[in-house]
Amino acid sequence: MTAADAYAVQLRDVWLRLGREPVLRGVTVDISAGEGVTLLGENGAGKTTLLRVLASALRPTRGDGRVLGYDLRDGRSVREGVHLMPVDAGLYPDLSGTENLAFALRVYGQPGDVPGALRRVGLEGAANRRVRHLSAGMRKRLALARAWLLARPLTLVDEPFANLDDGGRALVLELLGELRARGVTLVVAAHEPELSRQVAPRALRLERGVLVEA
Repeated sequence: MTAADAYAVQLRDVWLRLGREPVLRGVTVDISAGEGVTLLGENGAGKTTLLRVLASALRPTRGDGRVLGYDLRDGRSVREGVHLMPVDAGLYPDLSGTENLAFALRVYGQPGDVPGALRRVGLEGAANRRVRHLSAGMRKRLALARAWLLARPLTLVDEPFANLDDGGRALVLELLGELRARGVTLVVAAHEPELSRQVAPRALRLERGVLVEA
């Protein structure tokens, strides 16, 4: 097994400055392929920023990194293997749930059972409703269905338990657990470590942009 196979993420002294202030400060970390990581930290600590760096949506100011064996600066190759589920779900509001999932599959050029994914999250009855007319909890379920359907090798999830009741949180744990069972590497930013660590047991903490083992 090569180093590229053994690690999903390798970052070395990664800094990111937005404006005058550094948001990430010298982040160095290895995440093994198939590992589950919970990312902890207060609001503004840099969790979302780090997820966006791993998704190649933001380029580091300095430092080096590899994701799934590809240099972070090779954005196209990185993005093919990564799925980022943002806290706002990142859905297209004028498309229906079915259309959102079908579009995601087309983007990644892969087949998938859209009706089955909607049933899995209990949204079969709202399959043809525009996303803008769904509740916050329903949008979260739809975003989870998309992540579950795509099952990218590295899945990044920002606050998956927000806007969900107990049943919804249990569903999150089931779906993320199924992704782990399929060999997906998970990085979950969450304010509920007791929940997140059930599927992503390794804990890392960001404190003012500095990443440490929790």
